[in-house]
Amino acid sequence: MNQLPRAVAKRSTNLQAASTIMTPNANTVYVITGGNRGIGLGLVKALLARPSTSVIATVRNDEAARYLGEEIAAAAGAGDGSGLDIITLDLSRAPSPEQVGKAVADLGHDRVDVLINNAGMSSPMVPAVQTAADDLRAAFEVNSIAPLMVFQGLWPLLQRSASPKVVMMTSSVGCITLQELSGGSYGPSKAALNWITRALHLQNEESGLVAVALHPGWVQTGMGEQAARDWGYAHQPPETVQASITGILEVVDGATRDTVSGTMVTFQGQVLPW
Repeated sequence: MNQLPRAVAKRSTNLQAASTIMTPNANTVYVITGGNRGIGLGLVKALLARPSTSVIATVRNDEAARYLGEEIAAAAGAGDGSGLDIITLDLSRAPSPEQVGKAVADLGHDRVDVLINNAGMSSPMVPAVQTAADDLRAAFEVNSIAPLMVFQGLWPLLQRSASPKVVMMTSSVGCITLQELSGGSYGPSKAALNWITRALHLQNEESGLVAVALHPGWVQTGMGEQAARDWGYAHQPPETVQASITGILEVVDGATRDTVSGTMVTFQGQVLPW
């Protein structure tokens, strides 16, 4: 694996263009938000193991950027011609589309093929009658508004791809018709993200955009384990990170406008109701 260069000094309010391993423009270019832990980290590692793949990972701060760099440096190695860029992107307050687009374009990439909006936040899984206004505001900022702003910022680069895809990492907790458990502010924020995903699919047919809301499963991550505690579940969440990553990438690789675009689908390929 090539050694990651040190972060450059260029900064803006929420963004910092960090490491750059220049890779050929012929590579498939992925942007993954929240790439330093859990599902995001697993996706970064899995994609970098492929040949001819450029991964742009966003993380929240410099410490997370250093951690991701160390994790990748310690991994088995990248595929032939593959490389990683890291950008600090604090999604606790949604960035402007202009900031996002400039940060990625400044890395030298002429397009983006796949955007995976993975970054998100959880909140107490309480009934609606107990859900706090501040929790709702925070959840919608991170889980609904920020993913749309990131998409808007990268849309010009996505339009240069022969087959642009956006994957919104959602949750079955956001299903309006399947409310088996309390979802606090997390559920409605993901329901809003689902609406946005469907709208992007319907409104961008001419560009060939594939827009998918993807439920990764109830996964053994910090967020998944916190939800288990909130729901009084005595065991670990059922899905491992590796199983989720494998399924996610199978869905993403095979996604077309005629198959899963405009739907909410699980990492196992099952279409869920809105």
